[in-house]
Amino acid sequence: MSDLSQPCHVLSRGAMLHVSALFRHYEGRLDKVCLLAGKVRDAIQAVDAFIQHHSAIACPRCEDVCCENRHAYYNYEDLVYIHGLGLTPHDCEQRDDAAPCQFLSPQGCRLERALRPSRCNWYFCDALYDSMEKAPGEAYARYDESLRSVAELWMEMIEEFRKVTGDAPELWSG
Repeated sequence: MSDLSQPCHVLSRGAMLHVSALFRHYEGRLDKVCLLAGKVRDAIQAVDAFIQHHSAIACPRCEDVCCENRHAYYNYEDLVYIHGLGLTPHDCEQRDDAAPCQFLSPQGCRLERALRPSRCNWYFCDALYDSMEKAPGEAYARYDESLRSVAELWMEMIEEFRKVTGDAPELWSG
């Protein structure tokens, strides 16, 4: 059995085909997974403006770009989410993991936040995190609550996928 805890450039075809096959095989029985994936997407989109605002503050001053290629790969749970949205995962080029992310442009990430790999979406350097924490009034509290909601929806989506498919727990170690 392949180790599906590896990033997509290592597990790519096997994991993508595996998840795709499960969605085809259990078509109709994964409706709740698809509904939850949509709610996750909506919740991620709801926090995007807050993160973008603080990225615009912290990132231009950065001398050590942390948007590295190692964050550009989907993990197995990301594949469930992307398939739950009815989409196909983006293609990953095999590059040095420490190189700048293949999706980084001078204007920031070329991928919509809701379609980025989770390791990209939820990695915050100290400068970005500090900027977000210093947000005035209720802004950070609302963001923090929204993030908690994303996490809860994500876990519910994955648990529902496991329940319906009976997917082997050892595939979920990453």
